[in-house]
Amino acid sequence: MTLNFNHAYNIHLRKKENSLFFKQWIKHPGRLGTLAPISVRLATSAAAPIDANERAVEIGAGTGRLTRALLEKGIHPHNLAVVELDSSLTTFLKKTLPGLYDGQTPFPHIIEGDATYLDTLIPAEWVGTVDTVVSAIPLMYLEKKQRLAIIDAAFNVLKPGGRIIHVTYSPKSPIEFSTAINQTRTASLWMNIPPGFVWTYTQKEVTNAQTEGVTQYEAQRRYS
Repeated sequence: MTLNFNHAYNIHLRKKENSLFFKQWIKHPGRLGTLAPISVRLATSAAAPIDANERAVEIGAGTGRLTRALLEKGIHPHNLAVVELDSSLTTFLKKTLPGLYDGQTPFPHIIEGDATYLDTLIPAEWVGTVDTVVSAIPLMYLEKKQRLAIIDAAFNVLKPGGRIIHVTYSPKSPIEFSTAINQTRTASLWMNIPPGFVWTYTQKEVTNAQTEGVTQYEAQRRYS
């Protein structure tokens, strides 16, 4: 896989990203959270722990800045699905991501949809086999019920032992109220504008008796 990505193209693309993101932020400030895409440095920090051989799903892809960090990390496009709620941003992703590659490499699965229904959006055979879900959804601006619904959906597509990597602009976890999840802040970029943070979420273990008749994550929420 050969990246066809040079410095001039990089600068031009970032300008287009910033312009489009700002326009969509004016229309839907709560949905996008901030008025600009995440910084390249923050995107790189979020992608850093991910192995190139993983199968990954990104939710809240925006203009694709984090997507590009994942691809540059070495994840094969066949092993990456990208989900974005905003139709204009989804169109932008479809137009700009193929430009990173030569004609022999297909672009990732780019899906317009609500991450709350993640298991119905990604390929059916992926459900239960995903290594990492990477989230840039501005959970901190959503109602608690909606935050957990998105996290639930992410856990439901992960394989056992899988993780969620979440990017946020708060030093506190946006799901700190949940006791059913292991929550670790794995990166703190205080000099980022605004300061950016990366959280990693994994499931807590429960006994087989507790999981009888319910999904593992349901049991974790019920018995934690």
